[in-house]
Amino acid sequence: MKLDVADALSHPGQEYLFSGTQAIADQEISGDIVRLDDCQTEGCFMADEEGNIAVKGKLRTVAHAPCANCLEEATAEVENDFDEVFLRNGDPEDDEIFAYEGHEVSLDKLVMSYAVMALPIRFLCRKDCPGFEYRDPDAIRSEPGIQFPFAGLQQMLDNNEEV
Repeated sequence: MKLDVADALSHPGQEYLFSGTQAIADQEISGDIVRLDDCQTEGCFMADEEGNIAVKGKLRTVAHAPCANCLEEATAEVENDFDEVFLRNGDPEDDEIFAYEGHEVSLDKLVMSYAVMALPIRFLCRKDCPGFEYRDPDAIRSEPGIQFPFAGLQQMLDNNEEV
């Protein structure tokens, strides 16, 4: 999503409203792929005398990731407020700042950053998710096609207990 800031640069201090939708690419976080629905953003922006653009507002989306307990799909509503300044002619590759050139401010980096910051630490499919069901190890061993790389070690331990 891009903001046309030409009018704001001509009228420093005047607020301009915006709203829109921003797509966010899938993110790999702690080994899991988190998929985010299109993000709804709304807020306002204004320029200062130096041409920097202050942007503040709110974003909303829904995140999808594996449940931390059972690996089924889990969803979480994500909301976050933002209040940042885009520096005119700053280095767009610098991860520590938001920068822009010309008369357009791209909100891509801001929206992705603030959406990821608002993700839950653990995704759960439901609050009382019991996780994987406990299964009797002897019943699992009898299932065809299941391999146990440490079966020999377990057999040695079982034999050692008999002594």
